[in-house]
Parts: sequence; C-alpha cells; structure tokens
Amino acid sequence: MRTCMRLFFIALCISMGWIATAFAQVESGLQGPMGVPSRFSQATAYVSMKTVPSQAQVTPGGVFHVALVFTIAQGWSFYAPDPGGSADFKPLGAKVAVNPGNLQGATVLWSPASPHQTGLGATTVTTYGYSRKAAAYVTFSVPANLGQGPKKLTFTVEGQTCSDDGAKCLNIHLEDSVDVNVAAVSMPNPAWDTTLASGLAEATPTGQPRTVGLSPSIFAVTTGPPLATGAALGLAILAGLILNVMPCVLPVIPLRIVSLAELARQSRRRLVGLGLAFAGGILLFFVALAGINVILRLATSRAFDWGRHFQSPAFRIGMAMLIVALAVNLLGAFAVLVPRRLAGLETHTHRGGYLGSLGMGLMMAILATPCSFALLVLTLAWAAVQPLWLGSVAILLVGVGMAGPHAILAGLPGLLARLPRPGRWMELLKQSMGFALLLVALWLFSTLSSDTHVARVIGCAVILSFGLWVWGNWLPYDASVKAKALVRGGAVMLMVATGWWLLRAPRPMATEFAPFDESRIATATAAGRMVLVDFTADWCLSCKIVDMQIYNDRSIAEAMKARNVLAMRGDVTTADLPANKLLYEQFKGAPPLTVIFSPHRPPIRLEGKFSKTELIAVLDRS
Repeated sequence: MRTCMRLFFIALCISMGWIATAFAQVESGLQGPMGVPSRFSQATAYVSMKTVPSQAQVTPGGVFHVALVFTIAQGWSFYAPDPGGSADFKPLGAKVAVNPGNLQGATVLWSPASPHQTGLGATTVTTYGYSRKAAAYVTFSVPANLGQGPKKLTFTVEGQTCSDDGAKCLNIHLEDSVDVNVAAVSMPNPAWDTTLASGLAEATPTGQPRTVGLSPSIFAVTTGPPLATGAALGLAILAGLILNVMPCVLPVIPLRIVSLAELARQSRRRLVGLGLAFAGGILLFFVALAGINVILRLATSRAFDWGRHFQSPAFRIGMAMLIVALAVNLLGAFAVLVPRRLAGLETHTHRGGYLGSLGMGLMMAILATPCSFALLVLTLAWAAVQPLWLGSVAILLVGVGMAGPHAILAGLPGLLARLPRPGRWMELLKQSMGFALLLVALWLFSTLSSDTHVARVIGCAVILSFGLWVWGNWLPYDASVKAKALVRGGAVMLMVATGWWLLRAPRPMATEFAPFDESRIATATAAGRMVLVDFTADWCLSCKIVDMQIYNDRSIAEAMKARNVLAMRGDVTTADLPANKLLYEQFKGAPPLTVIFSPHRPPIRLEGKFSKTELIAVLDRS
C-alpha cells in the first residue's frame, strides 16, 4: 500500500507542482508595476495622425472613405474607443469628431485592438488598445446635387495614451484635415493601399477584435477574468470525463477494474492502492502533454506574439482547417491508430504490483488516442493561444477528469454495475461532437472578410475533408504498401494542390472594373467615351464563366483600354443594389448581361455567354 501511495502521489505531486507554479506566476503577475494613472497632459509627441482618403476625386452621388492613420511611439499604447477597464481603472476611450462640410459622414470604424493587462496592486484589469500602429475609418457620401470643386474635411481625435510601464498616462488631442475634389470622373488615391483596404474590412465600431469573447467558441482568447478562467478550467475537467465514454475507453473500463481486482487478491486496501496507481498512470500521460505544451511555447515565444494571433486571417484559416480535420476524424472519415510496437507494450503492463498498474493506466491513455485524438489536439491548440500557466493547468485538468472515475471505481467497485452499457450511443456521441466542431469551424469562417476569399477557403476545407475520407476509407486495413502509397499519396497530393491553389489570393482580373454609377454613364458618353457595363451576381455561375473566358483575358483588357472604354461592374447579387433598376426595369434582362453604351448608337446587349470576337466586333461598331 505504501508503494502504491508513493507512485500515485508522485504523479499527483508532479501535476500539483505544475498547478502551483502556474498560479504562482499569476500571483506574481498580479503585482505589476502599473498603477492608477497619475498624470494627464497633451501627448502629441507620442501619438501622431495623418489622413488618407480612398479617392483623389469623387463624383456626385459617390461614396468614399478616409482613413485616420495613427503612429504610436515605441513603449506607449493608445486606448481603443471601448477600452474596457473597471471601477478602479477606466481609461479614456478614443473619440473622433468630424466636420464633413457639405458631405454626409457615416459611422467611425476602428481597426481591431489588442488586450492589455494593467496591474493594480493585487488585481489586474484587461483593457484594449493599440501599439505602434492604429487606424480609424470614416465613410462619406457625396450628395448627388453637390457642385464640383475641392471639399475640406476636418477631423479631431481625443483619447488617452499610457506608457507600457504604467508610469505615465497622457491625454490626446489631434487635429488634421484633407481636401477631396468632387469632379465628373472619379480617381482613386494611390496612397490608399491594400493594407488600408483590408484594415477597413476588419474594422469595428468599438475597436475590439471580433475574435475576443465570442462564446461558445473554445478558441476565444482568454484574457484573465476569474469567471472566464474558471469556466475554461471546468470545461477541461468535463472534456476529461467525456474521454471515458468514448468507444475506445468505456467498454474496457470494467475489464481494467476486474484486472486490478484480480491483482489485489481479495484485499480491499490493495485494490484501492492499485486503482490510485492506475489513475496516476493516466495522469502521467497528461503531464507529458503539458510538458510538450511548455516546450513548444518556450521554443516559439520569441518568434510569435500569441496574443495577436487571431487578428491574422491566415491564423484563423489554419485553425479552421484544423477544426475541420478534427471534425471529420470524429465523424469517422479517418482514424489515428497507435503503432503496433507501442500497442504491444500493453502486454508488459499486466504484471502484478503497483508499478504494473501505473503502466496499465499510462497505456490505457495512450491506446485511447484513436478516439481521443481530436479532443487532445483541440486541447493542445487551445492551450497554445492561452497564457502558459492556464494552458498547462487545463491540460492537466483534462487528465484529472479522465483519471478520476477510475480511482473512484477502484475504491467502490460496486459502481461498475451502474456504468452505462457500451453500445451504438457511444459512436453517435463521438460523431455528434464532430458536428459541434463543424459549427466552430463555421464561426471561424464567418470571421473572415471578403478580401480573404471565403468561398475559396471553404472549398479548400471541403477538399481537405474529402482527402482525409479517401485516406481512411478507400483501402482495407491490410492493403499492400503499393496500394496505400498510390491511394493515400494521391489524396495527399490532392489536398496539397488544392490548398496551394485555393488558399492563395487570386490574381486581380485583367479587366479593371469601376463601381457601378449610372450618372457616370451619361457623363462619359456625353464626353464621347464608350461605357461597358457587366451585369453580374455572386450566385450566377454563368457570370463566372464569362469572367474567366472574357474579362480575365489580357487581350480583351488591352483592347478596351486602347478604345478608351470605361468598364463598370453592375452587381445585382441582392435586390438593394443600384444596378438592379437599370437591369430589370430598363433592359428587362438577367445576369450575365453585358451592355455597351455608345456616344453615337443605342445601347448594344450581349446576353449570356459570348465570344471575344463578338465583343471586339461590337466595340468596333460602337
């Protein structure tokens, strides 16, 4: 009994040592140097602002954006519009005041901020702010009856900045203005680059990142409130308990307890000891996983800023693909098997004694990986984006959740009769968890902007699922090495090639289309210029074919450029878009439809699919 207790408490003490160390780190982290802001004054030396309009010229009735780009000194942070805080520390949120002149301004949007931990003696407060760079976006619409000429826009920004060490907090008051010319023809601003365009797509009114605190996603970034942390640790224990009802685990639990009873030789005290050793073996498996997490985190901490990962679309895409792969694993598309040599070691763990029971528990945790693989990978992925202490503790608590019932059953073997009977329900439960993970993947896809080409990303996820299904189901277990290399190698090549093709941003279309503006059609034709309007919709498959065969052809783009054709894209994906009236009421058509407006002839229609030769001939006649 003493030997058993020693073995169990070795495993338990290792786990508790991890937990104690982790909470010690938290306790020391709570004693940060930053306190209540002590001083406020102007801070223009630490935060500067410049304005960048999306258009150098804009037409009456048009819409454009102005970006307020902030540069923040190193070692300082600029608070977001909704900075969070508490009763003890509530920083001033950023505010933008706009003088639009004769234009009409819309809601101000802010680029996603990052969470910051502010130490206040024995507690910490989570706030949201920016480091080094930030941007706010204001959308303006130009009245249709507004006269041409330069229009001045004035912006005033107020807020607060604090040094990273918390020694100083300063008020901000910034002013800037920009002139935008209202003219007959719009002209983009070269300074409006892809960074500003993608930033606008990610911006929110509050500045808080969309991926923070979005329950029930297990990948929401944990910033440290006690309730959220407690919920995360409670879910970790629940995950460990769920592992016990997986098809690879529940049917063998009675067999393992009976084996322990036989080893105990009718001694109740020895049975309890063997059960504790068995549970300790399971716990040791999760101690090893926690160690892997620590090693990975220490190896990558210098190269990555984990707190900002979810602000990266590429990271969210990668996590979504991982979730999809784990979901199809739970749905039975493929299985992760334990190597034969490793599985063969189980026979050596059934020798008597407490050390043998410890080995039995360790091997049970290892041999359960075909069913627990998805949950274990999910736990490690979640731990990778949490503070080191929280991720490590959560992994250990998954082990506690799995090992606990075994220790209880060894002490109270009569409870074996109350265990649910193994059956088809276990596989249904496992598959149901796969559908739950698909919902998480769907949420991750929904956080992507149109600039990341969501349809292509989802298509890649479908091909990934198909490739994994081919890997796991097209061959029998005893297939030849040649057959496995052919089929599974083909599946891998398909998945890699699809990812290479779909996950890269597509090249811009050869033909450059201006946004649809009916007033520009009359203005351009009056000036002697042809206008081509391509009526299209996202749901129109034939429109995609026309794009690929006609408008993405370099010769067509050059031909229209040589003839000074103004190309417009009339998007009719939804009924509220301005091109609907012209398409459905005047031309009584449906997409795909191309209309060429000529200064000298009535409009010419090209319905459905057409050839490059037909288009060139129409342009020459017009």
